[in-house]
Amino acid sequence: MDQGNRTYKRLIDYVKQEVQAGNLQPGDRLPTERDLALRLEISRNSVREGLRLLENMGILYSRQGSGNYLSSNFDHTMAEMLAFMYFIKGMNDRSVTEFRWAIERAALPLAIERIDADEKSELEEMIIGLEKAPTEQKRIFYDRELHRIIVRACRNDFLIASYEALTDLMDTYIQTMRAAIIEQMESRNELESAHDDLAYGVIRGDLPLALNGLEKHYTYINQFKK
Repeated sequence: MDQGNRTYKRLIDYVKQEVQAGNLQPGDRLPTERDLALRLEISRNSVREGLRLLENMGILYSRQGSGNYLSSNFDHTMAEMLAFMYFIKGMNDRSVTEFRWAIERAALPLAIERIDADEKSELEEMIIGLEKAPTEQKRIFYDRELHRIIVRACRNDFLIASYEALTDLMDTYIQTMRAAIIEQMESRNELESAHDDLAYGVIRGDLPLALNGLEKHYTYINQFKK
């Protein structure tokens, strides 16, 4: 069987090279298994093994009776793969905090430069939601979405995928973090003031104000979290 000498890697390397050369674009169909086997001088079994691995990774998808296609949903695929690795690694609250902070610091100036009018409106809605939310659970939702809107506005697929991969980890984390901060603060106004500076800094194109809000936000997290 060809798997022993890993000849199926020729198929994987071929797909990489074709993408790098611009010969394969998202949504394009790959050559047939027979053509690939002849072109790469490997068996059909090795071709199938390579295709199966790429499909499991989310790089390819197959259509019954039509063939194999290069995926066009890389954002979701990257986020899923990263999330799985983070779960396996067992990231703790400190690691999540440090990683979120690093991503948001990198995304912030890009978001200010690239954010559109609809996203600015969404940010304003999140701020109003934080102020008027009847329950802490609702505030957690607006808190999370405010940060996600800003990161998505940076238009950097790698930053966005890394941040989205933390989503499942962050749901419980944000709830615990907010509860710990508010318990030790005189009121939640300090935390929401940081959100105001962060969001309105982005909306107004005021990077120093946005950075000030972000720094206050994570200073409170590090100061008050359990």
